[in-house]
Amino acid sequence: MFELTYQCNFYCRHCYVPQSYRKKKGELDTKEIFSILDQLRDIGCFYLGFTGGEPFVRKDIMDIFRYAKKKGFEIIIYTNGSLIGAEIAKELSTLRPNKVDITIPAMSKENFERITQMPGSHKKVFGAIDLLHKKKINLGFKSCVLKENEEEIEDIQEFAASLGALHRLDDALFPRLDGSEEPYHYRGKRKNPFLVIRRTKDTDQKENIDCDLRLLYDKKPGFDSLFKCGVGVSQAAITPVGELKPCLMIDYFKYNILENSLKLAWDNLKKAINRIKPDKNYLCKSCKLSPYCKWCPAKSWLYNRSFTACDSESRSRAEHRRQLLNSCTLHATRSTSHAKNVKPVA
Repeated sequence: MFELTYQCNFYCRHCYVPQSYRKKKGELDTKEIFSILDQLRDIGCFYLGFTGGEPFVRKDIMDIFRYAKKKGFEIIIYTNGSLIGAEIAKELSTLRPNKVDITIPAMSKENFERITQMPGSHKKVFGAIDLLHKKKINLGFKSCVLKENEEEIEDIQEFAASLGALHRLDDALFPRLDGSEEPYHYRGKRKNPFLVIRRTKDTDQKENIDCDLRLLYDKKPGFDSLFKCGVGVSQAAITPVGELKPCLMIDYFKYNILENSLKLAWDNLKKAINRIKPDKNYLCKSCKLSPYCKWCPAKSWLYNRSFTACDSESRSRAEHRRQLLNSCTLHATRSTSHAKNVKPVA
C-alpha cells in the first residue's frame, strides 16, 4: 500500500488519519516516487495499492499511475472519487487499473454530505461512478457503518450489486493514527453486520444472505504468529514522506527509504516484525470469542500502544457477532427441523 498524500478534500470525522497529518511537510515528489516504484519492482513487488488521503489531489497522479503500469505493477486505486472527471475517466479507461475502489458513505445526499462535510460531494462522487462504469472500468465500493448511514447500508449494497461491483462493509472503526478514539463516537449500531445483498444474473432478484457468512468464523485461527495478514512477509505500507512501515494502521517501525534503500528498509522491517512474539497480554489462544473476532496487532497498537493486548472494541464486536451467528444457526436448525415434520398436503 502506497500512501501518496495525507491531503484530502473531504473532512470525514471518522477518518483514521488525524487532521494534523494533513499539515505535514516533505511529501515525496514525482521523481522520488518513481525511484521507490523502481525499487519495489526490483525486490519483487507485484500488487500495489495507491491510497491517501485522497490520491487525486496530486497534480502528478496520472503520471504516477502510468509509470507504475509501465513497470508492470497490478494496481488498485483507493479514492473518494470526487475529483474524477471526464478527462481522468478517459485516461483510466486507457490505463486499465485492476480496480478503482471508491468509498460510498451513504446513498442520500443529506447523509452523504453530513459525513464528508463537503457540499456538492454527493453529486461529484456518483457522477464519477457513472463515468467509470460507462468506461467499463472495474469498480469496487466500501462503506463504514456510521450513525448517519446505518439505515442506508442495504441501499448501498443494492447499488453496488446493480453495477456488478463488490462492496465491502466495515462494522468496526479504528482509532486515529495518533491514538484518538474520536472515530468511535460516529459508529452506527448495525443490528446485523453480516447482512449482504445479492442480485442474481438471471433473475435480477434481491436476496438477503446472513447465515452463510458463519462459515468465515467456523475455523479457529492458528497462533504461531501475531500477524495473520502478511505483514513482514508479503505486505507493507509506504508513507507520503517515504517511510516503510508494517501497514496503514501501524504508524510505527518506520524506516526511511530515501536515506537508505527500500531493500534495507524491508529487511529491517521483517526483522522487527519477527521479534514481536505473543506474551502474557496475548489472550487469543484461550479466548472463546477468537473464532468471531477481528482483532489484529494494529488494533492493539492503536488502542493500547501494544501489539499483543486485547482491546475493548474488538471484544465487544466479537461478542456481538457470536450472538448473531449463534441465533442465526439456531433459527436455521429450527427451520430445517420444522420442514422435516411437515407432511405434504394432498
